[in-house]
Amino acid sequence: MNPAATQTRVLDLVLIGTGEDIAILTAIARASGSLVFRSAPTAAGPHDDRQRVFLRLHLHHR
Repeated sequence: MNPAATQTRVLDLVLIGTGEDIAILTAIARASGSLVFRSAPTAAGPHDDRQRVFLRLHLHHR
């Protein structure tokens, strides 16, 4: 393996929070170029006003 090659790791995250919090974290992931997938928001729970989304990120390590 080439030591100078960039290795990619996959990180799956579950975010639970307000729509505004999730939007900010999604924007950061998108701006960094690591966002691969974002699910549609769903209710976090039956008595919970927060939302839940799944993010898949590709992290590039050197």
